[in-house]
Amino acid sequence: MTVGGYPPALHFLSDLGIEAHVGPGPVATARIRVTPHMTGRDGGVRAGVLATLVDVVGGAVAARVLRPDWMATADLTLEVVRPATGPFVEARATVVRRGRTTLVTEAGVFNVLDEGSEVTIGAEDHGPVAWATMTFAVLPGQSPTSTLDGHQELPDRWALAGEGLDRPVVEALSISVVDAAEGRISMPVQDYLFNSFGAVQGGVMALLGEVAGAEVLGESAGAEGDFVATDLRVAYLALGRVGPIVSRSRVLAAQDGHPHRSAVVELFDAAAGDRLTTVIDVGAVRVAAAATGAGS
Repeated sequence: MTVGGYPPALHFLSDLGIEAHVGPGPVATARIRVTPHMTGRDGGVRAGVLATLVDVVGGAVAARVLRPDWMATADLTLEVVRPATGPFVEARATVVRRGRTTLVTEAGVFNVLDEGSEVTIGAEDHGPVAWATMTFAVLPGQSPTSTLDGHQELPDRWALAGEGLDRPVVEALSISVVDAAEGRISMPVQDYLFNSFGAVQGGVMALLGEVAGAEVLGESAGAEGDFVATDLRVAYLALGRVGPIVSRSRVLAAQDGHPHRSAVVELFDAAAGDRLTTVIDVGAVRVAAAATGAGS
């Protein structure tokens, strides 16, 4: 099911197979079934995919609360405390604060062990696997820049049934590594990735930051091994509409032998005058440490 035709069947969000429930009240949940194509080097769902899930669920509850106004994601912070392995992963969002120009939501992300509505808590599954905070800029309901507006009826439940990911998410999004040592990656802009504003969806931009950050940090570690992103702090500055979206990265903290490293990634819309669209602070841990929860 879509709202106003968004997203279409051939879309990244649809291929993730997101199922959502909004309400009663200012709460929403969204879940996905974990597949190998969305996981990273530690066996858990990639931080960028989790960012996409929480952006969707945060946006769902924000849309319900703000109606008839609309909104756009201004910033998103995600902390992964241990791998999200599923078999289902569910994000649960609520509104923290509603202001005149902004609305803040937070979401916990949980491993869900069955298709029921309750989290099954086992010996290795205590509490959330990730936590996120999102700030949305409030926009007029009739904003001409969005294909959606707040006057449309918003369903309480919906499911996006695409074809599913048939290859790793980095390949599905045509992300290419240009220079790992400099954290330079590139991704073409396509309708498959658009949000309701006709620009690259915010979760995809977070995923680009995750990929670029992990590449540059892994290269900086040399023989110490691969790193996996566990923390994302994303600031959305402008829409990425033209493409390709390209990155520039730099390492902020990298101590030899230490499992934690950090980098900052800047994303630019190359064919739009190299406009800076997004800044992502990426925190990462060595893969072995991430797999044991040492990144928390």
